[in-house]
Amino acid sequence: MTSTGFGWVKYNDKIYQHDIIITVSGEVIPRNEEEIKRKYGTPHAIDASEINFLLQQKPRAIVIGTGQVGMARLTKDANLAVLKSTARIIEGSSPAACKKFDALSGPKAAIIHVTC
Repeated sequence: MTSTGFGWVKYNDKIYQHDIIITVSGEVIPRNEEEIKRKYGTPHAIDASEINFLLQQKPRAIVIGTGQVGMARLTKDANLAVLKSTARIIEGSSPAACKKFDALSGPKAAIIHVTC
């Protein structure tokens, strides 16, 4: 990821104007923000299903971009999934998370929230 700003993130020279999930293979999948918003009343929640989807891919690290000013948070169930895993979880504002993701080597995945 080379950069991010409010409402967008650039990954592999493509700009995405929505939250993204990056799999261990490098595939980009849009986050289902509507489902998250329906479930929690806000798109600022990162759900256990998203974490578990990435954990099944056996990353050494999952980077969580919590938004431009860090509003997104792991849900209680997502935190429990993280505690049971061996993957390193790295959380930070989306600009900081993009830099951390780029600096990591080995199997890695990410969830990047592009707004707040």
